[in-house]
Amino acid sequence: MIWSPINHFLQRVGKGYLGALILLVDISQRRARAVLGILLVLTVLALTYTATHFAVDTDTSNAISRDLPFQRLEHAYQRAFPQEKNTIIVVIKGKDSTLAGRAADRLSQWLRAHPQQFENVYIPGGGSFFQRNGILYLSRQELQSFANRVTDAQPLIAKLSQDPSLSGLLGLMNQAIDQRLQGGATLPGLDHIFVEMRKAVDTQMAGQFYQLPWGSLMGGGAAAAAAGEQRFVIIRPVLDYHSLEPVAPALQTLRAGIADLHLDQAHGLDLGITGEAVLDSEQLKTVAAGAGLSLGLTFAVEILLLVVALRSLRLVSGVLLGLIVGMILTTAGALLVIGPFNLISVAFAILFIGLGVDFGIQFCMRYREEIFAGAPHPEALQRVAHALGGALSLAALAAALSFYAFVPTSYAGIVDLGLISGTSMLIALLMTLTLLPAFLTLWPARRRPAAHSLPHPRLTSALVRYPIHRYAYGVLAMVMVLAVLAVPAVLRASFDFNPLSLIDPHVEGVKVFRQLLAEPGTSPYRIEIVAPNLSSANALAARLDKLPTVSQAVTLASYIPAEQSEKLAVLQNLQILVPPFSLLMPATLQPPAADTGAVLTSFAGRLVAFSMAEGQSSPGGQAAMQLQSALQRFHHRYGDNPQAINALQERIMGGLPPELQRLGMALTATPVTLQSLPEDLRTRYITPQGQARIEVFPKANLSSNVAMLQFVHNVQQVAPQAVGTPVMLVEGGEAVLGAFQEATVIALVTISLLLLLVLRCWRDTLLVMAPLLLAALFTVASMSYLGLSFNLGNIIVLPLLIGLGVAFAIYIVARWRDGTDIAHLLQTSTPMAVFFSGITTLSAFGSMAISLDPGMASLGKTLSLALAMVLLCILIVLPALLLLFTHSPREQGIAQDEGR
Repeated sequence: MIWSPINHFLQRVGKGYLGALILLVDISQRRARAVLGILLVLTVLALTYTATHFAVDTDTSNAISRDLPFQRLEHAYQRAFPQEKNTIIVVIKGKDSTLAGRAADRLSQWLRAHPQQFENVYIPGGGSFFQRNGILYLSRQELQSFANRVTDAQPLIAKLSQDPSLSGLLGLMNQAIDQRLQGGATLPGLDHIFVEMRKAVDTQMAGQFYQLPWGSLMGGGAAAAAAGEQRFVIIRPVLDYHSLEPVAPALQTLRAGIADLHLDQAHGLDLGITGEAVLDSEQLKTVAAGAGLSLGLTFAVEILLLVVALRSLRLVSGVLLGLIVGMILTTAGALLVIGPFNLISVAFAILFIGLGVDFGIQFCMRYREEIFAGAPHPEALQRVAHALGGALSLAALAAALSFYAFVPTSYAGIVDLGLISGTSMLIALLMTLTLLPAFLTLWPARRRPAAHSLPHPRLTSALVRYPIHRYAYGVLAMVMVLAVLAVPAVLRASFDFNPLSLIDPHVEGVKVFRQLLAEPGTSPYRIEIVAPNLSSANALAARLDKLPTVSQAVTLASYIPAEQSEKLAVLQNLQILVPPFSLLMPATLQPPAADTGAVLTSFAGRLVAFSMAEGQSSPGGQAAMQLQSALQRFHHRYGDNPQAINALQERIMGGLPPELQRLGMALTATPVTLQSLPEDLRTRYITPQGQARIEVFPKANLSSNVAMLQFVHNVQQVAPQAVGTPVMLVEGGEAVLGAFQEATVIALVTISLLLLLVLRCWRDTLLVMAPLLLAALFTVASMSYLGLSFNLGNIIVLPLLIGLGVAFAIYIVARWRDGTDIAHLLQTSTPMAVFFSGITTLSAFGSMAISLDPGMASLGKTLSLALAMVLLCILIVLPALLLLFTHSPREQGIAQDEGR
C-alpha cells in the first residue's frame, strides 16, 4: 500500500469524485429534457461553427518541428534556393530526342503564359544557350564522331537547306539513284533514308503518328545528342494550402495544356508527371477517398455490432447519438482552440468512433444488467454510476493520456492529433454520463425476467466454462513461453521511413518517380549542400565525387565544358564545309507542288531500278523495294489526293526545318564561361550573396532504404550541413521514431502513475499493466512474422495500445476489486461489454485496413492486430492472473462442481 496519509487523502478524493459523477448522472436523469436541450443548442452552434470555419492545413513541411537541427538547415536552404521546393516534374520521351526537345520547348512557352498557376518554369539543358553550346558538353571523341557524320551528310544538308520540301527530297533521291545507276558513289545513309520514308508511308496508312528523325539522318541530332532521349520540365506551381489539394488547380491547368498542345502518344510522345507536389496530391486524394470509405464503413459496421451487442434500439440510438454529438463538439472545439486540422489530425474522427463507442457499450450493458435484474430506471442509473463511474473515468483518462503523450514530442504533425483525440476521449466520457442517461430517461429500457438478465446467455456461459478456471497456471506458462519466442521477432522489427511506401504504387506520379529513381542521373532523391562560395563548393564537390555512394557532385562550375578550345577547333573546321548561316533561317514548309504525286510515282519506278543495281538481297536493295511497295499501296489508296500528299510531306519533312536551325546554332558555339551561363541556371546554383549550391547525385537506386541510409551517412561524414529529400527522410524518420518511443514511454509512465494513484495498490497496478506489455510484445512480434513494418502511418499504435488496453483491463480489475471473484465476474455484463467494445473498435480499425490509401490501410492493419492482441491478453491472461490472487471459497466450490 501507498503511505497511509496519502492513501487516506486519495480515498477522500476518490469518494468525492465518485459522488460528483453520481450527482451528474442523477441531474441528467432528473433534468433529462433540459440536459438534452442544452446539448442540442451546443451541437447546433458547434455544427454551424464547423461548417463556416472548417479547414485543413495541407502543408506537409510542418509535420516535424522546425527547431530540429536538420529542419533549420533545410529551411535555410529553401530560403536560399526556393526554386526546388514543391515542384512538378514533367518527363517527356519522344520517338527521338529532337521531338522530345521541341515538345519541352512548346510546353514551357505555354506554361509561362499562365503565371497565375505557375510561378517558375525551368528546362534543364533547355533554352537558346544550350541549343548553341550544348554540343560542347560532348566528349572530344563524341564531338569528332558527330562532325564526321555531318561531313558525310553534307550533300543532303546543303540540298535540303535550300529546298526543305518533299519535292526537294525526292529530287535529291532521284539524283542519288541516277548517280548510283551510272556507277558513281552512293549518297551516305541512303538506305537509312529509304527505311524512314517507308515508315512514314506505312504509319500514315495505319493512322499512326510518325515523323522522320532528321537529327539522326543529318549527323546525330546536333545539340540534342547532349541532352539525351528524354527531357524534363520542372515547374513550381502556385499552391493553395487552404485547399484539401493545394496543387490541384495547377495540375488541372497543366493537363489541359498538355491536351491542347497534343503532347501525347498519338503524336509520338510519352509524358509522365511526378514531383514532390504531385506525390503529395496523389496521397491527399487516396487519403480523402480512403477516409470517406473507412468512415462510412465504420459507422455501418458499428451500428450492426451495436445491435448485436445491445439488442435494443433505444440503447443503440443512445450510443450513436452520443458519438455524433461528441464528434461535432470535438471538431468545433478543435477548430476554435487549435485552428485548421492537418493531414494527420483529421484521422481523429475514426479514432473517436472506434474508441468512444467503448464507454457507451460499457454503460449500456451494465444498465441493461441492472434493469433485467429488477432495478427501476432511476436506481439502475445510480447503480451504474456508482459501480462503473470510476472505471469509465479511469479508462477515459488513460486513453486521453495515451494521446496526450504525443504532445511533448518533436513530431509536430501528431501533436494536434494528440490534443484533439485526447480531449475527445473526455468529451466522449461526458456524453456517456450526461446525454446517455437523459436519453434513456426519456426512452427507458423495459424490464425482462430475471432469467434473461444478460443479452447473450449462451456466449456468457461459454466464457464461464473456458479453461482458465482449470488451467490458469498452464495458460500463464504457455504465455511466458510465447513471450520468450516473441523476443527474436521483436528484435527483427523494422521501421520504413520512406513516404513512398504510403502512396498507391499504381498512380502515375509514383510510377514515374520510381522510374527516375532507377537512373542515377535522373534521381529526384538528391542531397543539397550550401557552401559559402563557389570556390569552397568546388573543393567540397571534388571530395564528394570520391565517395563510393556518390554518382556525381554538381556545382555551377560543372557547367563549364572541358577541352573547349579543341572542341571549338573541330566546329570551326566543320563550319567551312557546312556554313551555319545557311541553316539558321531555313524556309518553312509550303504545300506540296501540284506535280508531287507524279514525282512520287516516278520515284517509285526508280527505286525498282536501284534495287536491281544494288542487288535485291542487299540491305540497300531490300530497303528500296520495301519503300517502292509502300508507295504503290499509298498511290492505290490515295492517288494524287492533295490532302494525303500534304500529310505525307508533314510526316517526312515536318521535322527538318527546326533540326536545320538546331544544327546551325550548334555550329556557332562560343566559349562558355561562368559569366556567360544563363541567368536561370546561375540562380539555381549561386545566391545574390555568393553562396554556392552543390547537387549530389546517388549512385544506387534509393528506393532501397538501406541504400538511402548509406548515401546520407556517407555524405554527412564529409558535409554535416547536407540537406535535401534523402536527408529529410532519414533524419525525419529518426526524429519520428524517437518521438514515438518518447510518447510510448510517456504514456507508459503517466498511465502507470495514474493507476497507482487511483488503485492505490502496486499489485493491482501491475495486474492491469502486465497484459498490456504482453500485448505490445505480441503485436510487434506478429508484425515481424507477417512482414509488416512500422512506418510513418502506423507508428502511433504503441502509445494507443497502452491506452486501449488500460481502458479494457480496468473494467475487469475494478469489478474484481469490488469483491466479485473471477468465476462470478465472468457471469456479469463486464467481460461481454469488454468483448463487444473490443470487437466494435476492431471493426473501426478494420475498416481502415481495407482503405485505398496504403498509409491508412497500414494503420488499420496494425491497430487491428494490436487490438486483437489486447483482447486476447485481457480476456485470457488477465483472468488467469486475477485467479491467482482470488481466494474465494465460492470460486473453489464452482471449480469443484465443474470438475464433477
